[in-house]
Amino acid sequence: MRASRWPLIGTRYLGMSVFALFTVFPFLWALSVGLSADPSGIWHFPGAFIPTDPGLGWFNRVFAEMPFFTYVGNSLILSALTVAGVLALTIPCGYALAQMEFPGRRLLFGAILLTLTLPSEVAILPNFVTISRLGLVDSYVGAVLPNLASAFGVFLMKQSFEQLPAEVIDAARVDGAGEWRVLWRVAVPLNLPAVGTLAIFTLVTAWNDYLWPAVVFYTRTKLPISVGVFNDLTGPFAVSTSLVMAAVVMAVVPVIIGFAFTQRLFLAPQALPARA
Repeated sequence: MRASRWPLIGTRYLGMSVFALFTVFPFLWALSVGLSADPSGIWHFPGAFIPTDPGLGWFNRVFAEMPFFTYVGNSLILSALTVAGVLALTIPCGYALAQMEFPGRRLLFGAILLTLTLPSEVAILPNFVTISRLGLVDSYVGAVLPNLASAFGVFLMKQSFEQLPAEVIDAARVDGAGEWRVLWRVAVPLNLPAVGTLAIFTLVTAWNDYLWPAVVFYTRTKLPISVGVFNDLTGPFAVSTSLVMAAVVMAVVPVIIGFAFTQRLFLAPQALPARA
């Protein structure tokens, strides 16, 4: 019986290995190019994946030729504000749609899902007009505010809250806990894996967001890393692919570090909390 399972297990691991290879392919190539002192062979396959005379020269030039830490700091601020705002809005909204009865609940949830079918570019013009009228152009608030309405976040929270044991929610209500206390003392602790997943997805999306920050910001010192690196590509970076790849690798590293420290949130098993 065990011997018959080896082909299936081997096939699964082979599939995951191939998928992982395709996933990390761009990053490995960018890292190799950024480490190569001689850029002449960066377009040769598979030699481009082996750094030529490896060193940190291109990475040092990134610090010298662009305000890298300023861009990273701006991205950290925007990402942190976006994650906090999305969680603060989507968690109560998802809980209400999943655990509370009120007129028009299904209609409201359907309207939220419909927004997922619209491309994000459709909202650029109305959002910019709104932000302009509010006087929030070229500000962190103006860059974050339109991204707080996360239909995907509401959907994820609603579906995860619906999987919670009804007996636990009802027991907390019988004990006299209000809905807000049930939400934060019972539902959220039980739902930490889904909350962590949403936080990580939101962090990656906010960190990599280019179009809206490029529209709303015009001061260079306020640009996030995604926009700042691209804008600088038209200047000193335009003549050096190795310099571009070094900047790209450094822009990705903070996201990898953040994922490494937060992955336990959505991999952790659920556990029943204490009575509310």
